[in-house]
Amino acid sequence: MPDLLLIVTDDQRLDTVGWMDAVGRRIVDRGARFRNAMIPTSVCCPSRASLLTGLYSHSTGVWSNGRSDDIPDTGGWSKFHDEGLEDRTIAVWLQAAGYRTVLVGKYLNGYDGSPAGYVPPGWSEWHAFAERNGAYFDYALRHTNGSETTHGDDARDYSTDVLARFAVRAVRDAPSAQPLFLLFTPYAVHGPTTPAPRHVGTATVGPLLDPSVNEADVSDKPPWIAGLPKASVARITQQRRNTQETLRSVDEASSALLDAFRQHRDLSDTLVIVTSDNGHLWGEHRLRGKNMSYRAATRVPLAMRWTGTFPPGTEDRRFALNIDLTATIAEAAGATPPAIDGISLLGASERESFVLESPVTNGHDGAGQKVARPAYCGYRTRRFLYVRHSGGFEELYDYRDDPLELTNVVDVEEHAEQLAWMQERTDEECLPRPPGFVW
Repeated sequence: MPDLLLIVTDDQRLDTVGWMDAVGRRIVDRGARFRNAMIPTSVCCPSRASLLTGLYSHSTGVWSNGRSDDIPDTGGWSKFHDEGLEDRTIAVWLQAAGYRTVLVGKYLNGYDGSPAGYVPPGWSEWHAFAERNGAYFDYALRHTNGSETTHGDDARDYSTDVLARFAVRAVRDAPSAQPLFLLFTPYAVHGPTTPAPRHVGTATVGPLLDPSVNEADVSDKPPWIAGLPKASVARITQQRRNTQETLRSVDEASSALLDAFRQHRDLSDTLVIVTSDNGHLWGEHRLRGKNMSYRAATRVPLAMRWTGTFPPGTEDRRFALNIDLTATIAEAAGATPPAIDGISLLGASERESFVLESPVTNGHDGAGQKVARPAYCGYRTRRFLYVRHSGGFEELYDYRDDPLELTNVVDVEEHAEQLAWMQERTDEECLPRPPGFVW
């Protein structure tokens, strides 16, 4: 059975993976880059719940991050736990298959509300943020025996580095005769995006030059977007610079983990996966943040390396969802999970479409101010994106002619048949409905 290394960053856009030199050289170039990796519900806890279980949000019932959201009873760790999902995670069934299972970093939003010392089932080793979400400085970590350590604001306390040390030690100390699954989940690059002190001032990037940023005409967008002011270009540029600097420590941690697997395990027989829990808007359509249906929020980096399986430099353009990673790991490990919604990416299987779904919540305008966003259900094919917002407003984008989602063609007659098909598929597959959604 191969070793398994899964690295999941937080809020990382697809177009930023090129800022990670070691990940580029040692994972992307040595394996497969997935150009169409996407998240059906593009926000932290629902995405992570899907990754842990291989299930869509409509199957997990985890729709939000928890108590700070507009629907606090349908998200966060407490919902995941109450639904019994911790008894059927990837850790549980990999452990049953003989793996040593290790988590280092962020678990689920709201994990700080768990009982003192609580560690979920299925994990052989555990070093997780004992905070609601995570932090770069001034945080606590909960460990395998339920004890906690606190970390302050010195440079050595920078969380990505601390987590990397725990993860490298876990690889070094793991029994050599037992296969290893390591899930490494740093807080980076979640806001307030904060680089390690040694990387401050090293950014080389400038403004985001994209016509969808501060889109000139948003009159065809949903009503909650149509009246938004333009985003602050200076603020977006600073976010880009902070992100590049913050990713440097993730890149170093990833390289250190690869070195540890090479030194203490068999890196040639290790499936290495690097991805993110969701994307992030940087002023596209005058919006910032995630938890929206537009491509900048739903697309994520994804690369896999496994000698003999992914030829170096492979470009894979299949849809690859977070739930598909769960299925991929199961096949690689020869494990038998409970029923899941994902399909393995190891063979030739290919999905042609998938559902998009999210409950009523807050979006954020280009200045970072909260803007009420209705729930939505949608459907994605290779060429089209369809979204129906609660109350009836619809969007349809044709990526062949409009890759930046500038023109809503929902009323264009030549797309009427396509629209009807996508409406039907959305109605059938977006079940149960997201909280707050009314068709």
